[in-house]
Order: sequence, then C-alpha cells, then structure tokens
Amino acid sequence: MKRTSRALVAYSSSEDEAPADAPEKKKKKLPSLASSLIVPVPLDDPALHQGRVRAIPHVEGQYAAYVYIPLALHPGTALYSLVDEVLHATKEMVPAAHVIGEIVSSSRNSGGLVVNSSRRVRELHLSLTRPIFLRAHQREEFKQAIKLIASRRTPFQASFATFSELTNDERTRAFLSLEVGAGHNELRDLLSALSPTLQSLRQRDFYSQPRFHVSIAWVLLDPDTSVNGNADTRRHPRTYKGLIAVEGTSDNNLTSDGDIGESNKHFQVECFPRVPQFPSELIPTLNRRFGARVSCAHIGGFEVDTIVVKIGKDIFSWPFQGSRIT
Repeated sequence: MKRTSRALVAYSSSEDEAPADAPEKKKKKLPSLASSLIVPVPLDDPALHQGRVRAIPHVEGQYAAYVYIPLALHPGTALYSLVDEVLHATKEMVPAAHVIGEIVSSSRNSGGLVVNSSRRVRELHLSLTRPIFLRAHQREEFKQAIKLIASRRTPFQASFATFSELTNDERTRAFLSLEVGAGHNELRDLLSALSPTLQSLRQRDFYSQPRFHVSIAWVLLDPDTSVNGNADTRRHPRTYKGLIAVEGTSDNNLTSDGDIGESNKHFQVECFPRVPQFPSELIPTLNRRFGARVSCAHIGGFEVDTIVVKIGKDIFSWPFQGSRIT
C-alpha cells in the first residue's frame, strides 16, 4: 500500500507576526509581601556573641540540641567558693578569659541605675552528647527517648578529679574545665543508653574516649597562631574587632561597606582578644593551688540525679526515677 506524503506546514514565529513599530509591553509589578510573611534569616554576627562564630550554618526547620547533666552551684557552698577562687586566679593570668555559668541578679531604680546586685546560682553543664541537629518532627521522639532513659536510671554520686584545658572540634575556643573522676563509669553507661537513639536519628555518638567535665571559663583561639607557640597571652593578645549597637539604636547608621559613618554616634568598636592557647603554666598552677580541694569528695562531689535536653531555645528536664540500691 502506497503511503501518501503530507507536506509540512510552516508556521511563522511571533517575531514575524508582530509589527516592527509595535510598542513594548510593560511588565506588571508583583505586589510586595507583607512583612509578617517574611521569615527573618538569622545573622551570624560574632560581635553579638563575644566573638564566637556559628560552627554549623543555620538551616530553616532544623533545631540544634544537646543532652547534659546540670550542676547548680549555690552561693555559700564549698564548691561555689572554690570555683570563684579558681576563676579569680584564671582572670589574673588570662584577662581574656570569659566566665561560664555566672548568673547575676540586679534591680534598677526609676532612672535605670543598678541599685542592688546579688549573686545567684551558678549553673554548669556536663555534656553527654555533641551538638546534634533535629528536624521539627524529630523533637518529640527525641524528648520521649530521653525521658525513658531518665525513668530507668538511678541517682549516683560523682566528683571532680583535676583541672584541664579542652578545645572544641573546630579549634575556635579553648575551655578551662573540671574533669570528673568518680562517677565516670556511670556516665559511660548513660552514653550507652543514648547511643541507639542518636544512631536512629543519624547523629554522631559522643567521643569514644570521653573526658566528662564541666567548663568554667573559655577563650577565643587565634587561628593564625601555632598551637605550640609561646606567645604571651596576657601582654600580646590578638583581637577580633566587631561592632556592637548601644541600646536604642539600629544598624541603619552603618555605611554601605560596614564602616562606622561619621554621623554615627551610637555604635562602638568592641575588641575580642584571641590567644594561641591558655598559658602553659595555667593548668599546673591551678592543680597545685586547688587540686587537693577539688578532688576532695566533700568539696568536689555532687549528685547526678537529673538529665536535661535543650532543643533550640527550649529546655526539658527529667529526674532519675530508678530505685536506689541500699
């Protein structure tokens, strides 16, 4: 059977059809979104956080979390007084050091001046996980898993053994820490109980050779200085410079390149000292002066009876409910 061929039909393009002198069509402008519908993107501004930088970029819908044992030091107790002495000695040797867990209660008069200031509980954290990251739908599952662990644990005694210097994984900060001696095995058991939950959420376990500790001070590390350098961290600290806004101002006074404009009277330069490391003599000095007291059970001892999880800005805690062995 003979197939009949069909001629192709040629279509002219829109350019061929439009007259040469046709006016250009104006594009319609879309209305701008209402400000209430715009989700603000968090800015990683070290100047607002004492020079610290975000290790993991912010992801919308992702929540940073970690699990820890809380340790509350009350004014008047032996451990509270000891930590105060240690921090005073540390600040003399390392003025750039920042104190951790300090809570100050103050009241102001009608003019805004502080008229009364009193110290309250110093809260320290003994970490049981690295920073972990949860999606919104994983938060409740994670909370329930921690609650279940708490219901099966028995309170136990722990105590500190020594001072040490530790650094974070990114080597951006160094921490002055009190390391745990007694109670280490029980804390490892807690890590084992946490491990299946972390693995199910595809999160990393805590360190394989954990050094359980609470940190009481930190310094920013200088990334351009060798860790083994012998720089004088007291006399010649390097600095990070940032801008901080004074109360009642906004960042509209900054020039386009980020410098302070001549007419800007409400911003000031804040310097954040960086050091290559804590002075090599700091830890030996602290252990020599305070080691015997911190390792004494009636001073450096504490009870582990609560577990806490922080998810974003929300904090949840559960007491250990297992039966004590008598």
